[in-house]
Amino acid sequence: MDSLYIVADLYNCLGVAYDYASKVDSAMLYFEKALETVTRMEEENIEQHARIAKIKGFIYGSIANVHSIQRKTNEAFEYYFMALKLFEQYQISYEIANIFGNIGVTYYDIHNYEQAELYLQKKEKICRDNGYETNLANALTGLSIVYQFKKDYTNARMAAEEAILILEKYDTNPADMLVCHMCLSEVYLHGHGNDVKAMEYAAIALKEAEEMKIPLEICRVLMQQSYIYLFRKNYAAAEKSALQALQIDSIHLATNQDLYECIVKANIGLGNTDKAYAYFDRFKQSQIAYANENFQKQLTEMEVKYETGKKELRITTLEDISRRRLWLLLSGGVIFLLGLATLFLLWRWTVQKKRFAEKQQQLADRQIKQLEQEKQLVATQAILDGEVQERTRLARDLHDGLGSILAAAKYNFADIKKTSEQKPADMERFDRAMCLLDDSMREMRHIAHHLMPESLSRFGLKQSISDFCDNIPCVNFSYYGDDNRLDPKQEVMIYHITHELVNNALKHAKALHILVQIVRDVDHIFLTIQDDGCGFETNRQTEGMGLKNIHNRIIAYNGNVDIHSVVGEGTEVNVKLKVIPISPSPNP
Repeated sequence: MDSLYIVADLYNCLGVAYDYASKVDSAMLYFEKALETVTRMEEENIEQHARIAKIKGFIYGSIANVHSIQRKTNEAFEYYFMALKLFEQYQISYEIANIFGNIGVTYYDIHNYEQAELYLQKKEKICRDNGYETNLANALTGLSIVYQFKKDYTNARMAAEEAILILEKYDTNPADMLVCHMCLSEVYLHGHGNDVKAMEYAAIALKEAEEMKIPLEICRVLMQQSYIYLFRKNYAAAEKSALQALQIDSIHLATNQDLYECIVKANIGLGNTDKAYAYFDRFKQSQIAYANENFQKQLTEMEVKYETGKKELRITTLEDISRRRLWLLLSGGVIFLLGLATLFLLWRWTVQKKRFAEKQQQLADRQIKQLEQEKQLVATQAILDGEVQERTRLARDLHDGLGSILAAAKYNFADIKKTSEQKPADMERFDRAMCLLDDSMREMRHIAHHLMPESLSRFGLKQSISDFCDNIPCVNFSYYGDDNRLDPKQEVMIYHITHELVNNALKHAKALHILVQIVRDVDHIFLTIQDDGCGFETNRQTEGMGLKNIHNRIIAYNGNVDIHSVVGEGTEVNVKLKVIPISPSPNP
């Protein structure tokens, strides 16, 4: 029946979706369900063999993709070739091409460029013979990267240019287009020494990466531009591009190594020896961290193999024991069997009762802890709400109350000055008093603004923080992503956190340069504040009331904060919050 085929296809699609979400265990569970459904179809013989082979091949290919991403190369190849055998049996050429491409990419990931080229060329031939143009573009994109690593710059350029022509024709797959433009930039720089063409393609790639809003790709294009500037010996521009890339994406260790190398070379060219040494130290630290990361991955794989071996040995041992017990049970007779069964049931009942009691206790403990956390969060939220209301009231009272009184006093003094005749000395004292009155009004407006900025309520978070940073010469502010309004309370909280962290950097850290950056996506908003101040030791309990208040505010909004500081090198504070959109206005 079509229903079982649809169920198997649906399970496969769910597995792919969980794979994209990096939930590997859930993905594999649905792939197993899909294979179980296919087995039912085979046993009941209710589907055409070609259709069964096709859906089974899809599932094998999906499982292979999961193993390939996890760097389980042997398992990936095993499932790829199982899928390939099914597709070749029924001459499903489009899927054969896809499997060849995936095998090629897997070989590329383990740096076997000869085999990667071989399988990508097989995919290319099938696509050309059958007119699969969009799939051909994907094959050419992969070949262009392989040729580039093999320093076959002529073929790399030809493959990338042909892929671009196809992609422009169908206006699809912007990721492949970006890869092609980056490949052409590399080819023209390293293969032909043509920095003009290299920069031209890098500029196109940067625009595409920014349109797709992928920080890692933007970072890689900026790094490519830094290499081009180094080639031109424009060391200042090379350093600027590399630093900008670090600001956009500083997570990936391999990319950081290359960026630190660019900065070191640029500062050597500029004659900034101290700065070059400083970034060379970061380069070495990044290398150590990257090596440790790879070592941990390898160690984890070894542990998995070790545990698997132990389980297999345990299974073999248990099978031997089981056979001996069976012989003893048969020789002992029915009475012994009944007695053993009774004891086993009593033991199982006791164990289950104990486990049930432990689970009940654990559940009760979790509920108590959750209630305590919720109680604390509610209390903190109430305090923050009261703080926002009090700030708003104070700002309004200062502006409307005291401001109006001071303005009226100024106008009355001005009328007195016009109508009275005073000696020059008295007039001078009168003018000084008027200046003091003006200073008081300005200070009152300044205090009211920082209690509750007018630009925050009128124009939102981006504009208010920009206004605040513009008033401090050493602060640079950048904002990326969606700038729609947030919940007013969340905007106030983020503004005051920024205000307090910048003031801390100026007052306590004596920072000369401060970077304030906000990145917002659909669900989250990220705040980063970096300074080059004196720094502090984060492993010591040195938090004052300011940092404790910041922690409490962020926790109240289900966020988290990470503080990284090195004595003498500065401090970086990263805040992550879930976006709270503006609540809809209630109906009148």
